[in-house]
Amino acid sequence: MDDKAPQSVSKYLRELLENRARQDGPRVERIDADDQVFWIKRVEQLDLRYRLQKGDPRKAFERERLAYHEMNAAQAPVPQLVAEGRDFLVLPDCGLDLRKLLEREDDTSKRDQMLLDASVMLAEFHRLGFAHGRPSPKDMCQVDGQMLLLDFERYKHQNNTPVGQARDLVVFAFNVAAHSPQMRDVLPNAMEAYRAVADQAIWPLAQRWCRWFAWADWATKPLQRRPEGRSKEFKAIPVVLDLFLSDGLAGT
Repeated sequence: MDDKAPQSVSKYLRELLENRARQDGPRVERIDADDQVFWIKRVEQLDLRYRLQKGDPRKAFERERLAYHEMNAAQAPVPQLVAEGRDFLVLPDCGLDLRKLLEREDDTSKRDQMLLDASVMLAEFHRLGFAHGRPSPKDMCQVDGQMLLLDFERYKHQNNTPVGQARDLVVFAFNVAAHSPQMRDVLPNAMEAYRAVADQAIWPLAQRWCRWFAWADWATKPLQRRPEGRSKEFKAIPVVLDLFLSDGLAGT
């Protein structure tokens, strides 16, 4: 790509980071430089078996690089790309992801507010015309009080539509219900916070998506009865379907 990375660090620091990123190293590497923390993300190296399972890592890398260029230009709630090369990206450290923040926060009101803030951030992201592809609390962080989105290896222009954004919303709610079950009771408020900011067309599309997959609830009932640790994703299915299809939030 011809676009240059945003001028968010000094020329010296960028050159230092680029030189390190061009050397051999792990796919994701932490770098401490100039009293700051950065992360190098290199193209994943996969054998044939995993390429068949996960797809072409070069294409995933290019999707993510394209996402950061477009989203930084639109001032979307994502980290600023610090440096890049043919085989690497460099991003600033964003601290703990939202899933870990929700696990570690003992103050219920602060924990609830983080989920509400994340929902509003997702709505603002969608209002800019983007869709993430598979948003989850593990792909979100909080920097200086602002929620940001991460991990755009699934980014595709064809998903930047109300339908793709509706799918984003359902997937986000599902990931909260499955992997942060302590937040299930807060999800209705989080969805209301999202709807107050997002395009009003998104919610009915999300409901339609859930109606299409309502069969997954009865099909997985035996698995839902297993202990929580072994069936958390199955147990989240009825929670999410009720969230989108119950009378309480279905007013569209």
